[in-house]
Amino acid sequence: MAKVTKSKPGKNTPRLRSKYRDHSQRFREWVDELGFEQTFLGRLTLNLEKRFYIRKSGLLFLYCLLLAFFMFADFDFQQTAEVGQIARTDFKSPITFTMVDEVSTAKKRVDSEQSVPPIFDFDPNAFRDITGPVYIAFRELRSEVRKISWPTNEIQKEEKIKDFLTNKPRFEELLGRKVTNRIFEWLVERKFSVTIENAVKNALEEWTSYKIIDAPVNIIQDDTKPILLKVVDKKADDQSTEIQGFYQDMKDINNEDHFSLKDIRGYNRLNQRDRRNTRVLAKSILFANVTYNKSETAERRERAREEVLPVQISIKKNQSIVTRGSVIQPIHVTIFNEIKKRKSVRRVDFISLVAALFFASAILVFFSYTRRFTLNRIRVREKDLLAMGAVVLSVVIITKFFLFMMESTFVSKFGLSPTVFIYAAPVAAAPMIVGMLVVSGELVWLFTVFVSIVFTVMVDMNFSMFAMSCIGGVAAIRGVHNCEKRNDIYRAGLRTGLVNLFVVLLITSLTKVGSVPIYEEVLANSVAGFVGGILSSFVVMAMIPLVESIFNYTTDLKLLELSNLSHPLMQEMVVKAPGTYHHSLVVGSMCEAAAKEIGANALLAKVMAYYHDIGKMDHAQYFIENQRPGFNPHDHISPYMSKTILVAHVKDGAELGMKHKLGKPIIDGILQHHGTTLISYFYNKALEESDSDHDYVEESDFRYPGPKPQFKEAALVMLADSIEAAARSLDDPTPARLQNIVQSIIQGKFLDGQLSDCNLTLQDLSIIEESYEHVILAMYHQRIEYPGAKKDMAKDGQKIKSIKSH
Repeated sequence: MAKVTKSKPGKNTPRLRSKYRDHSQRFREWVDELGFEQTFLGRLTLNLEKRFYIRKSGLLFLYCLLLAFFMFADFDFQQTAEVGQIARTDFKSPITFTMVDEVSTAKKRVDSEQSVPPIFDFDPNAFRDITGPVYIAFRELRSEVRKISWPTNEIQKEEKIKDFLTNKPRFEELLGRKVTNRIFEWLVERKFSVTIENAVKNALEEWTSYKIIDAPVNIIQDDTKPILLKVVDKKADDQSTEIQGFYQDMKDINNEDHFSLKDIRGYNRLNQRDRRNTRVLAKSILFANVTYNKSETAERRERAREEVLPVQISIKKNQSIVTRGSVIQPIHVTIFNEIKKRKSVRRVDFISLVAALFFASAILVFFSYTRRFTLNRIRVREKDLLAMGAVVLSVVIITKFFLFMMESTFVSKFGLSPTVFIYAAPVAAAPMIVGMLVVSGELVWLFTVFVSIVFTVMVDMNFSMFAMSCIGGVAAIRGVHNCEKRNDIYRAGLRTGLVNLFVVLLITSLTKVGSVPIYEEVLANSVAGFVGGILSSFVVMAMIPLVESIFNYTTDLKLLELSNLSHPLMQEMVVKAPGTYHHSLVVGSMCEAAAKEIGANALLAKVMAYYHDIGKMDHAQYFIENQRPGFNPHDHISPYMSKTILVAHVKDGAELGMKHKLGKPIIDGILQHHGTTLISYFYNKALEESDSDHDYVEESDFRYPGPKPQFKEAALVMLADSIEAAARSLDDPTPARLQNIVQSIIQGKFLDGQLSDCNLTLQDLSIIEESYEHVILAMYHQRIEYPGAKKDMAKDGQKIKSIKSH
């Protein structure tokens, strides 16, 4: 066995890293070594991922959270004015809310508390026995005075009086009141005279005929207001009666002017000194029968405070809080602080979280519906999802900016209702853009419903907005379907505006029925809905080029640009490959006519036909439509080389399409317009030149790489390409011959299986055949069929086979 030796690399030999290991493989090996997938948590995670698509759902929720944040994020309400300042501009509330006016509530509670009158206890029987103790005390002390022999000497008499002070406690006990030493000495000196006794009793009887009140300081603020007297009657089983009284009708025990002896019987028999002392003694015995009940008053006033309901202030969105030039009051500052509080980040985050969960739930339900009922008809690409998400986010931002501008100008300056501008928002732009990007009608319809939900939540659950955006969005999608020129976008906006006008008119009439007048509001809202449709078309015209560039979409607007024959590729083709240029124009006319008949995208089919052979420009002389008469380069090369050159124009065309950003549909048409067709001419030529003993010619080597046409427009280009090339090669294109070419080529492609992957039906093929025959007969002048035409039919078939391969 020979020994294998490794040769030493030379100078020009690339040096290879023999010990290099792919880091991604090492990471996978490290993950496998962990054995996470074998654990219970790992298996649970994998099952949840397979069943519920956790990662995709997480990304969906993050997007919905971002969308909700932009929906509810608002411009900061910059108001830092202080009480007493002059407002430099009008300030309106950016949100609708209800708050408690603490200042007004506190004032109302103080007023309610002060409205409760002070409570006094009134004892009508308090003076029933007030004179009895006076009589007993005077009588007993008179008898004691009489027992003493009073000297005539004044000094000795004063000493006796001082000694008699030992009886003062007994007198006070009988009287039930304290008296001063001076008054007691005066009574002793007067020997507890009956005259003084009667004067005291008469004074007490007179004074106690009134209500005598003992009111603390500051209790009676206004003597004209009533007070409440709680009658204390122990015989009534503690059931008290309350009566109303006035302070000015009572005698204040603390007011000396309320108690006088002028009208008292026996007053005139007393000297000045006796009058003064008698008044002092009677006043000391007297007490109040109307006393302040502090606890009862405090309890009732507290109850009155608690019964006062908080003062609610309802602020509507865009309601004027303070006008320019006005003095800012405390209530204004309170409202400003409440707005800042309600618009805090924590509140926005909470609302955004709830809205994100709502949006994510709606999207998941919609996708569940599509998987269950429309799985075979809808193909949702990741690019479509990204584009739809970006469109919704962009239109939400545009709408918020639009509403802000309208509210800060027209609403603030002219006092218009902000509801009007909600209908004028360009919300139909989102369905219009997506309708131009996505082919599936079901997916676009569900997208319109989702967009309507988003805008309804954004404008405080306005059902009118949902109805208008949903119905108007469907009308907008219908308007941009298969638009063939830019004016169709504006027509779609006009159509959407008219639908919005009608919908808003009806909804406003239904919701405002019974209110007078409603005509102005109905008219304003309807006009705003019409303007919203027009503005949506302007937004679409501005956004669609950007969306096309970012997500590499080929919309009808881009197809309109590509259909212009002044495109650089078409100008280059007319110089390098004029025959191919003319061939492409004819194929484009054929495809456009047939696409209209079968309901395919006529504009896409035509543009695809224009660019399907751009790969021939580098080797134009090798294709029959560009060759000079009598010269064919394929005569000097092998059939294998000829096959390679022919097949290369597909790859070269796709590369040129990507370089010039023609879009995926056009590039797909370039790659699919030959399918896996057999290049029969060079295949047969290779068979003729091969040695039957040594060479074996594979048929697969002489077929185009494909893929086969995947959609109707690509199949139309394939058929038209072969039919036009075959018709061009006829020396005598009579109607019969042309019809035979069309029929044989369509039948041949069908039998070869080239049309198996597109969704053309037999009825479609019949319609395509009639359409192509009509166009071919119109392009090639009809001539009188010669007698030998039928004999030439067989020859035409042979030519067709050779032309098909080119």
